Amino acid sequence: MSKNESMYKISKFAAPEFIFGIDSIDYVKRYIKNFSLTHPMVVTDSGLLSASWAKNIFKQLEGIDIRYSIYDKVSENPKDYEVEEISKVIINCNCDSIIAIGGGSVIDAAKAGGIMCANPGSIRDYEGIDKIVHPMPPIICVPTTCGSSADVSQFAIITNTDERYKMAIVSKSLLPDISIIDPKTLTTLPKELLIATSLDALTHAFESYVSLGSSPITDMFALKAIRLIFETLPKVAKDPKNINYLEDLMLASLMAGMAFSNASLGMVHAIAHSMGGYKDIRHGTCNAILLDSVIDFNYVYAAYRYDKISESLGYVLEDLNEIDRKKILIESIMNLKNKIGFNITLKDLQIKESEIDIIAKHAVNDPCMLTNPVMPTFEEVKEFIARNI
Repeated sequence: MSKNESMYKISKFAAPEFIFGIDSIDYVKRYIKNFSLTHPMVVTDSGLLSASWAKNIFKQLEGIDIRYSIYDKVSENPKDYEVEEISKVIINCNCDSIIAIGGGSVIDAAKAGGIMCANPGSIRDYEGIDKIVHPMPPIICVPTTCGSSADVSQFAIITNTDERYKMAIVSKSLLPDISIIDPKTLTTLPKELLIATSLDALTHAFESYVSLGSSPITDMFALKAIRLIFETLPKVAKDPKNINYLEDLMLASLMAGMAFSNASLGMVHAIAHSMGGYKDIRHGTCNAILLDSVIDFNYVYAAYRYDKISESLGYVLEDLNEIDRKKILIESIMNLKNKIGFNITLKDLQIKESEIDIIAKHAVNDPCMLTNPVMPTFEEVKEFIARNI
């Protein structure tokens, strides 16, 4: 490299405005006023509707005389017909904005509902990258989990119920107008979900770091998120209500989200979208199951990047061969899972041999596969799944 040649490729980075910190949820009313909104649609799920966080926001809206409508039928893996229902309620109630309170499912459904109340056709027409034409209504996100990072990403993941797979919709239009990230919301999250969503965030960080779309900007967020999750998650598993640990997990999720939103993801998410949509399995669980196996598959194509992750975790790799370096990283993930009591495997999902073809087909066509360190063939994905079930 000559002295006049740049070390860095051209990169772009997009992120929404966000507020992070304890009691930041109380800022919702301020942004309703700042945006001059008059009738938001509150999107949530039935479990959260009666929870303290939703009640907090309703109280804020009522305190400033803002009327609102509610949609609370979002399922764990949001469906295309739920999106259509949300858009119809927004239109019929003359809502001028959206407030999403919940995890990734709620936020993705709210985003997709925003697409459809302003754009023609079906949500299926917007699968892929940059297909949204008309601007969406303003959206305020209040995440209540620490994994999906839907509140800071350019992604929305919606299940195509006819073909039973998860569609990835990617567009800068999907960045929320404001994300209000209050770690205190995690105090009501069941421990099982806390662990699953944290492993989702870890997968975001791993995949964005080795992604073909990575940059020095996304790298710094990804590596910091990985270290923070490795340090904090075992502590949280023992003390899930410790607010300092929850702050660190929420911060790690935020950083991992900003990394993958701009670098995109890879084979773990491509298979997880296909598998989770077909079997209706929780997304974070699918990611956590697949992460170490995909590293085993990918390692030869991105050894340098994976080794950098190991070094950031404190491992000394000097003089080790490639097999041993890979083994160290994979074992570090398996050890983390053991520490936190996550012992679900692909075998536990009861995937039948007859289902492998359809899962592999959707996985190789998922947009996330495009930035995997290597583009696997349909046969390779089939073999990967068959070997692990």
